[in-house]
Amino acid sequence: MALAVGGREPQVVVVDGQPLLASAVCVGVDGTLFVGQEAERRAAVEPSRFEAHPKRRVDDGELLLGDVVVPVATVFRAVIGRAVAEARRVAGGGLVDQLVLTHPADWGSVRTGVLRQAAVNLARQVRLVPEPVAAAVFHAASVPGAGRVIAVLDLGGGTTDVSVVRTKPNVVLATKGNPAFGGADVDQLLLDHLGRTVSDQAAWAELMAGRDLLDRRRRRLLHQDVRGAKESLSRHTYTDVPLPSPFPDAHVTRDDLERLIRPAITAAVELTAAAIAEAGGADAVFLVGGSSRIPLVARLVAERTGIVPVTLDQPETVVARGALRAVAAEVEQTGVLSAPRALPGAPQRETVHLGAPGGTARPEPRKPTTKLFVGIGVLFALIAAAATVLVLVNGSGADAPKVARYDYRFSLPDGWTQTGGNPNIARTDVKPTGAEQGNDLVIIQERKLSFDSGTDRERAVARLREDFTKGGSGLSDFRDHASFAGRDVVYYREQVPDQGATVDWYVLLGGTFQVSVGCQYTPDGRDAVQAACTTVVRSVEVGGGQ
Repeated sequence: MALAVGGREPQVVVVDGQPLLASAVCVGVDGTLFVGQEAERRAAVEPSRFEAHPKRRVDDGELLLGDVVVPVATVFRAVIGRAVAEARRVAGGGLVDQLVLTHPADWGSVRTGVLRQAAVNLARQVRLVPEPVAAAVFHAASVPGAGRVIAVLDLGGGTTDVSVVRTKPNVVLATKGNPAFGGADVDQLLLDHLGRTVSDQAAWAELMAGRDLLDRRRRRLLHQDVRGAKESLSRHTYTDVPLPSPFPDAHVTRDDLERLIRPAITAAVELTAAAIAEAGGADAVFLVGGSSRIPLVARLVAERTGIVPVTLDQPETVVARGALRAVAAEVEQTGVLSAPRALPGAPQRETVHLGAPGGTARPEPRKPTTKLFVGIGVLFALIAAAATVLVLVNGSGADAPKVARYDYRFSLPDGWTQTGGNPNIARTDVKPTGAEQGNDLVIIQERKLSFDSGTDRERAVARLREDFTKGGSGLSDFRDHASFAGRDVVYYREQVPDQGATVDWYVLLGGTFQVSVGCQYTPDGRDAVQAACTTVVRSVEVGGGQ
């Protein structure tokens, strides 16, 4: 991930302690899609529910993860949504003005359509850019002059892509690719080599099968150690790989690794030479993707093409940073993003005179705000090399900070703080600062619908009424059309005797989402909770706008 604020140079953003976000996904028993390291951790327990390489499954339409069938677009959206959420967290909230998804140059309209579908409502605008164009833009500064021809060999986690691009203006002249080879395959070749060296083949086969929880955990740690060994051999001529009991640790040399991968790397180099020949030559060759660090890659490219390739210290982030630069250059030239329009349903940043629940609010004139322009590039390619994401975030600059969680965001009331929640039901809790142990709070939680509540509101209301009816005697006063904080809501009340509190629930419907805001107050906290609840309900947005 890369972040650029106010037009400054992109900087890499750390996610879960790493500069990259794995695009692996794992579906929980309740249907929740976990992404990145969370998915990898769960894979040790539920391997059948895990998909390490979503990009390779783009043509499948649907994935069977355990006993759950998940559309590929939904899997992509989970990864992109996590990336967007991390970007917005680092940027301090704000609205996503433009989301740019990069993809292999040879992807057609069907595959890019999956990306577009996955990004619906995550931003005001969605654009697609070929990955080699982004990489070429990043490297163009080191190849001065217009019309220079740059070859890009991208050895990602799951695929190999080669493109030749003419810069200024950027035009893809040739493209080649191998969707079946990437860094994950290098890991597997090294793992298979280690398996052939052990004496107890039956025990190794049992470990690889991972039939019980202990073996699955040991296998997961082994995969991590193998990946680390591969990276170490890019810097050193040998390394040791710790193997789980009863196997002794293994000694591996760079020569061992190169012997294993030479056929596949040679094929990638041949693709590079073919693309250069098809384009009529190249002025420079650049290596991107994590596996481009392997010394054999640069050596074979130089021998085959006669051009010494260039690799940067962080080749995995080149596409993200290049996409950020490309869009920034376009904005500078055209001014397209200089005055972003307001999102439908966006918070109006008004001071209000509060009314009772179900009443109306009278706005006062707005105060001028300071605009904040943030650009964020995200490369989720640690092991699956899925598409790159570039996010341009336009913050409101208003006094109230924004809390962005799951598929919704809202303004944090003045004097309140986020205290927790429950990810299984996409819930966020906020409480008065200094009274975090009390029972006064505002609850925000999300429910995804299988239909569009905008065109079928009655269906959504009917489901709410059914839940209300089943809720028991603690629920009362159901109203399918109510107005609160200037919003059309479904309202009902809940009594919580064990906490001596009442909860006024305001349910907002929009698109395929239902967001419920619960305003829980004790007799002494009613006024403060109602004021905070007004702020939350007025400002809550879902995806690209509620």
